[in-house]
Amino acid sequence: MRQTVISPYFLAPFWYIYRIYMVIVFFVVWVIFYPFVHFNLNKKERHPRAFKVKVLWCRVLSSLFFVRFKIHGKEHLKDCYPYIACINHQSYLDIIFMFPVLTDYFKFMGKSELRKWLMVGVFFRKGMDISVNRENAKEARVSLDEAMEALDEGIAVAIFPEGMIPEDSPQLKRFKNGAFKMALTKQVPILPITFLYNHERMANPYRFLSKASPGTCEVIVHPPIYTTGMDMLDLSPLREKVYEVINTPLVERGLSQSRKFERYED
Repeated sequence: MRQTVISPYFLAPFWYIYRIYMVIVFFVVWVIFYPFVHFNLNKKERHPRAFKVKVLWCRVLSSLFFVRFKIHGKEHLKDCYPYIACINHQSYLDIIFMFPVLTDYFKFMGKSELRKWLMVGVFFRKGMDISVNRENAKEARVSLDEAMEALDEGIAVAIFPEGMIPEDSPQLKRFKNGAFKMALTKQVPILPITFLYNHERMANPYRFLSKASPGTCEVIVHPPIYTTGMDMLDLSPLREKVYEVINTPLVERGLSQSRKFERYED
């Protein structure tokens, strides 16, 4: 039987309308939540409460975006706290979708450009999350030190080890070294997490023909990878192991390819 393929030119207007709807919902919900966020962000001791507000905010957004969650391996979230969560990056919505998954207090490490974002940026500017300027080695080191201080305080850290959304998402991009250096230095476990279809919920929002649709956010929380007894000589094998764990479900579903990189860059 011949399969009918719907042209993206036909679907693009619907995707565009959905993106406009998401923007409106985003702003309206933020106006409602902002007073509670602002109050709790003003003092560091209230940051865990601000985090709970953020989780609720992201859950409400996801519901209004008509996105439901299917989480595999949720039991692993309690196995190894504090941890460094390494999550693949497929969509601009990943930041929102990670909070209904990781509901225990953590600090998110994101690129420095996020500080300028109207709503997400306030969490970086107030010190609840950690911005990383990879263009400046000194500032990047300060950010890593801040994250390691959080681990010392028993607070988990979450990071996108790819550093950006790949142009060919959902194909997995090579990983940066920062998360693995922190894990080895502090001897804390890595918690690999795979987002499967976030690129279908919203791809590049600045392209008219890019897909945006409601549906399922399917997530795999893998068993933790412990680093106890490892040292910096284990950095490359650890990074490659985490890459393979995160990438394997994508390969199995035909979303990514199995890759081996001869050299990595920080």
